[in-house]
Amino acid sequence: MSDYVPTVLTESDVRNFVTPPLDYDDVTKAEILLKIEAVETYIKYRYFNGGSLPSKTKIPALLLVVSNLLSSSSLAKKYCTLASEKLNDYSYSLSKPSSVGAKTRGSPYAIIKSWHDMAIEMLEKMASPSEYKIRKANE
Repeated sequence: MSDYVPTVLTESDVRNFVTPPLDYDDVTKAEILLKIEAVETYIKYRYFNGGSLPSKTKIPALLLVVSNLLSSSSLAKKYCTLASEKLNDYSYSLSKPSSVGAKTRGSPYAIIKSWHDMAIEMLEKMASPSEYKIRKANE
């Protein structure tokens, strides 16, 4: 079992992010804590120069942890929008569109990728100071 104590996330945050909540039979506590440790360490050193994590990093960290966990096909099928059925020799699979008119359909891969991209974009905005300044001219 991992002895890591998460800074901004908890195991229950990760489990309850998806519907239905992640089952203990599907993902162990140790696996979740390892993913949280990896993501929090990455964020700390990549975006905050090894300093402490601000509480505002909770949502991006959560998106990264869940996207890493659900990247396995068995979990993606159970916790994402993929639905498939087999009736004798006939089988089909459906994925609901994530938004109308979008080029990317709501496949588990597309959903996980969008969560990952959103998290990285949020972290980059948080870590970089604003480039806009107001200066009085001719002084």
